[in-house]
Amino acid sequence: MAEIRLYGSAKKMERREIKEAAIFFCDHLLGKRLSRNVLVKVRLRKNFYKKTKCFGMATWTDIDAKNHNHREYEVEIEADLGHIYLMRTLAHELVHVKQYARKELVDMCSGNYQMWNRVMYNENIVGYRNLPWEKEASEQEKVLYQLWKEHKENQRYTVI
Repeated sequence: MAEIRLYGSAKKMERREIKEAAIFFCDHLLGKRLSRNVLVKVRLRKNFYKKTKCFGMATWTDIDAKNHNHREYEVEIEADLGHIYLMRTLAHELVHVKQYARKELVDMCSGNYQMWNRVMYNENIVGYRNLPWEKEASEQEKVLYQLWKEHKENQRYTVI
C-alpha cells in the first residue's frame, strides 16, 4: 500500500475518504510491489486554480535526475472542488504519479520538453490536449473513479 500524507482540507469532504481513495488509486495503478515503495503528499490548496489555472498538478519531489527513479511525489489539488470532480482530479494526478514511477513519463528539466515512452514532446508544439500522457490520465480518471464508486458501494453492503 502506498504511503499517503494528506495536507489541508476540502469543502464538504472528509479527509479520511480522500486518503482512502488515494491509496485505492495508487494500488490499482502501481501494483502492490511498486505501491509499497511510493510516498505521495496530497496537498489540498485553496485558490490553487486561481493561481495556476489548473485544478491539479503532480510532480516528483525527490532528487534522482540522472536515473529518474523517483519514489516521492506531491499532488496539489484545488480544495474547493465538488466531491466528484475532486476525486476525479485526484485519480488523474495519480495517473501521472504512475507514469513518473514507471518511467513512462520523464521530465527533461529543460524547457517544455518531456519524454513519453522514449519519444520527446514539446507541449508548446503539440498542445496540452494532444499530449499522450494527458490523454491517458483523462481516460483513466473516469475508469478509476467508477472503480472507486463500486468499491464504496460494495463496502456499504458488506455484512460482517
